[in-house]
Amino acid sequence: MDYSVFLSYRRADSAGHAGRICDDLERYYGRPVAFRDIDSITAGADFVTALEQAIATAKVAIILIGDDWLDATTANGAHRLDDPEDHVRREVEMALRNSDLAVVPVLVDGAAMPEADALPESLRSLARLQAIALSEDRWDYDVMRLIKVLEGAGVVRGTVGALPVWAKTSIAALSVAVLVLAAWCWWSSAPGVDDYTGLWFMPNGSYWTIRTKDDGSLWVEETHHDSQQVWKRGPAQLSDEGLSVKLDLVFDRADYHYWRKLRLSDDRQSLIGAAGRSNADYVASVVLKRGKS
Repeated sequence: MDYSVFLSYRRADSAGHAGRICDDLERYYGRPVAFRDIDSITAGADFVTALEQAIATAKVAIILIGDDWLDATTANGAHRLDDPEDHVRREVEMALRNSDLAVVPVLVDGAAMPEADALPESLRSLARLQAIALSEDRWDYDVMRLIKVLEGAGVVRGTVGALPVWAKTSIAALSVAVLVLAAWCWWSSAPGVDDYTGLWFMPNGSYWTIRTKDDGSLWVEETHHDSQQVWKRGPAQLSDEGLSVKLDLVFDRADYHYWRKLRLSDDRQSLIGAAGRSNADYVASVVLKRGKS
């Protein structure tokens, strides 16, 4: 698979932020667009060759810089960036050498851009590049700023994203109609509340906890696969059409919410349906698998 975005990060420094960025970009673009080593390199593949191929086909390289990116050390106290074999140094060097690649430093955890004289000579041009900061208190706004940069470099949403508004609205309405029809066909054997409660896992490892509150209503909490923290939560309503969920961000204030319309599979082991955001006109498919409580 060719990825439009190459994401370089140090796992001990910003792995959680890397996962969150990849998830946000996938939700926006409707498909995986970011190459991240932990997800994108298959077992047994040559690591260096895979990196070279990913950078060669990407349009943008995001260099994710956290608070310890510059000062990370080895067990013997040596700076990792001083080692020519350090994987982060190698990734940044390859990205900077590619004149067809837009290189974007992205700062998290309040990190500042490193000074040129603090970097190895092969990385010093990085210090001259304009950076984008992602902050927890305005994460979604900052991610949209990053997306604007990606779009300026040619990372596009694809056919649906390029359609006029009326066409995208029609597609969204058709998707909802299909869901309603499927729910109607399934109505006669509609499951109860107990069939929905428990753990439900997404393909990326994030998971939902669905429980019943004291008043009998359903409540959903989404735990992020990297941080293992609940980062979205909200109420769910069960009707003849299935499960409708409204999720709000836990750590950020936002003027929108995430919505899900789901039905339970015949074997009661999957939640299948549509996902979207209240301030966006795209609709994505979603499948969650039942887990063990």
